Amino acid sequence: MSESLDDAILKVLETKQPKSVKELVHFVKEQVSVSQDDITREIKYLQQKGLIIIEKQPKAANRYFNFLSSRKNLWFWSAIILTILAFVSILFFPESGTPLSYLRYAFGFLLAAFLPGYCLTEALFPRESSMDEIERFAFSVGLSFAVTALVGLFLSFTPFGLTFTTALVTLGFFIIVLALIAYIRKSKAGE
Repeated sequence: MSESLDDAILKVLETKQPKSVKELVHFVKEQVSVSQDDITREIKYLQQKGLIIIEKQPKAANRYFNFLSSRKNLWFWSAIILTILAFVSILFFPESGTPLSYLRYAFGFLLAAFLPGYCLTEALFPRESSMDEIERFAFSVGLSFAVTALVGLFLSFTPFGLTFTTALVTLGFFIIVLALIAYIRKSKAGE
């Protein structure tokens, strides 16, 4: 094709950085009076020559699955697994007299004093650059105590009342919902 069309395509790629081929064609069509089919053919030709690289975008479901399975999301799986382990240990380990009771206390402490605030912190501040690790830890502990107290206060006004079971179920549900909200916000933020 013409050299000016090649130059227009390469210039648009450098300056406007289109997110899709459709957007690239639209930007080039604004600069050069050539048909859409000619622009598309020229883009394919430039790709075959190796001058441009066109990456296929994953579908939305694949993108979320890839994001969920990446190493950056170890926090999400850790929060979910620790919540499940806390449920199992609190419900099935004896209260005292065995070494397993210490695991019950440790997981119970994590469930009440760290995980709710941690998931809330991740949801409120999805970008890693927004605060450092020490600030995240401090926010997690402080918000956990606040969330746990508010859950207890809320439960005391419900017909179910504040019992061991209602507190455990509500905190666990709250942690999982917050982890999912944080996961969605982080995936949209690209973190």
